[in-house]
Amino acid sequence: MAGSKKFEKLMEPGYIGQLRIKNRIIKTASGTGYAENGLPCGRMNDFYASLAKGGVGLIIVENCSVEWPRGTHFIKTGLRFHNDQCIPYHHQLTEAIHQYHCPVFIQFMHAGPWLAKQEGIGPQERVAVSALTQEELPSDAWVPSKELSIAEIEELIDLFAQAAVRAQKAGYDGVEINGSYYHLINGFLSRFWNRRQDRYGCKSFEDRSRFYCEVIREVKRRCGKDYPVATNINAIEFGLQNGMTLEEAKGIAPLLERAGADMIQVRVSGYGEYGSLLLPEHLLYPEIPKNLDLKGLDLSHKGRGILVPLATAVKQQVSIPVCTAGRLDPEFGEELLKQGKLDFIGMARRLVADPELPHKVLAGKLEEIAPCAGCGYCSASRQGDQPLKCRM
Repeated sequence: MAGSKKFEKLMEPGYIGQLRIKNRIIKTASGTGYAENGLPCGRMNDFYASLAKGGVGLIIVENCSVEWPRGTHFIKTGLRFHNDQCIPYHHQLTEAIHQYHCPVFIQFMHAGPWLAKQEGIGPQERVAVSALTQEELPSDAWVPSKELSIAEIEELIDLFAQAAVRAQKAGYDGVEINGSYYHLINGFLSRFWNRRQDRYGCKSFEDRSRFYCEVIREVKRRCGKDYPVATNINAIEFGLQNGMTLEEAKGIAPLLERAGADMIQVRVSGYGEYGSLLLPEHLLYPEIPKNLDLKGLDLSHKGRGILVPLATAVKQQVSIPVCTAGRLDPEFGEELLKQGKLDFIGMARRLVADPELPHKVLAGKLEEIAPCAGCGYCSASRQGDQPLKCRM
């Protein structure tokens, strides 16, 4: 086809562990608000099926809690997989995707203290890596949470592994364990959140990554060594004193690989004035803020590929595939793959705007792709835990 030569690398098959991915485009996990009572339903199944039909290489279903309600930050629509009763609902979702011969992962997470001012979450149920006072927390959006005991940490490792076993039974081709953004696992990795002095404490990379690595190992032990486990980490936590740094991410990434991780997605998180980094074009518009320290980011493409230098730096430390997202498009993705800077190209909003994007790229019909305007309407539509919408 016309696009197959121009986008030779983007349309080239790749592997995550032993799993073959037909092209290098990954639909990264992002919340839809389509779940009903925390479970997949017709609207969610149709949405993900449309992505599979459009030709994407891999779908990673949105963040899903391994514990409910404590583990989720969206009580009403947050996806969950906390018991066996969830399996049939998730199986309907994987069947909807597999009819188009597309592999699918599910992203597992535990919210920990993130946005813990949720209705139905009592003070004694809120958990964190360390017990920080209100004055120590980043903002009033966070509230003090109970520090996890060793026994509770071991229980959480079991919860992640149980969820992975359920996912395997439901037909998911692999799982992604979320250790980025503000989630609980990131709390172990970050010296801002982790003030512990035990074996899960802040003294070394090994101690800080121990929980994450033990989750990966236990998932592999129960699901089989060939069952793919993807991971994601923050390369930098902007706006935090003693937050994650790129050098720390580079030190932690090989430990995740050694534990059995089959892929790493590189992300960042931002606090305060850096909060809009999730929509980088908004942070940089109408001009790059001079009062913010954005060292390490690529600011030369108005938000496109803003995280690529961080992902490339992490990639140099491991032999497993590395990907990132952030306004990446087919042309830029092809260039980055040819340069060896990434192994897979993460997309979210572009595929929401046009699920047929991969097929149109393969057919050389770029002019027919409905563009993502980067307007933020999708993000705004999710405020108040409402369903995802797109202007396109």
